[in-house]
Amino acid sequence: MKAFVEKWWLKVLIGFAVVVVAIQFVPYGVDNPPVTDGPEWDSDRTRELFDRACADCHSDRTNVLWFEHIAPVKWYVANHVKEGREALDVSTWHTDAGSELDDLTESIEEREMPPSYYTYFGLHPGAKLTDTESRQLIDGLKATVAADPPATRER
Repeated sequence: MKAFVEKWWLKVLIGFAVVVVAIQFVPYGVDNPPVTDGPEWDSDRTRELFDRACADCHSDRTNVLWFEHIAPVKWYVANHVKEGREALDVSTWHTDAGSELDDLTESIEEREMPPSYYTYFGLHPGAKLTDTESRQLIDGLKATVAADPPATRER
């Protein structure tokens, strides 16, 4: 009986290892096409704050951490970035900047963006904005949109 149990666990362990290796070959991850567009930022400060707190999900300049290249984490990150870019993508500012531009600053004011889990365990520490930085980003985004309105289309 003992030999059966040991072999059973060995088979489960080998099967699990095969599945973990096999899913690494699923071709779904973050795609970063060349950036050819973008807003005329009202200031360097607005751009710096946006790059720190928002650009990984809302532009085609996503910085993927080493462990985010490992499935199934890479699938989660890719889906999150896809949803973020559908809501707002500054890399397509003059062609199709997103479907949720009317909520652009509201989500920052309500502390929904950047999402709290984005900075869990010390990840992306620069994305944690102080109240002053959040206010600067909100004001800068409003000024940027006013000076260089984004293009939108129905999705």
